[in-house]
Amino acid sequence: MKGTSYVIGLIVYIASVVLPILLSLKAISFIHVALYAAFSLIIIAGATIDMHYYILPDEGAMALVLGGIIYSYINDKSMLITLLSVISVGAITYGLRLMSHKGFGLGDVKWFSAIATWLTPWEIVCFFYVAFCVGSLYLLLTGYRNRYIPFGPFLCFGGWCALHGGLYMEVIYQWLRYNL
Repeated sequence: MKGTSYVIGLIVYIASVVLPILLSLKAISFIHVALYAAFSLIIIAGATIDMHYYILPDEGAMALVLGGIIYSYINDKSMLITLLSVISVGAITYGLRLMSHKGFGLGDVKWFSAIATWLTPWEIVCFFYVAFCVGSLYLLLTGYRNRYIPFGPFLCFGGWCALHGGLYMEVIYQWLRYNL
């Protein structure tokens, strides 16, 4: 059974690197591919660790921040906008932590902020939306009531979807806004 989970993990990792390249609208350089691979590896590792041990490692958050700064720089994103986005995400998620009576861990706050360094403001909205909708759907379908569930896998899935699909979500939103 362990061999099967390793094969599945390898397939998910390869797909998480290859799919953005295939779906990309612009030419991707080697540095983009390396950053996408690092992002995918870190969030898959973080989601797996959180799922099994209920902790999101600080080392992963730091690696995401460093990669996000490089990614923002090579994509000519304003560092001021990136900084304001990260501060906003940190404040929102820390507020969620306080409202949930510390059910929302500090690791979640750090990882939300770290993933936000990779994203545009529109992609951050998609990130929150996907992470919380998938987490809520999981709770509804599994019937969890008073049990602690790790939010890291949903957070990482939302971050991956926002980074690689945020542009498509924005196009759909704009089309719906003007045509409905």
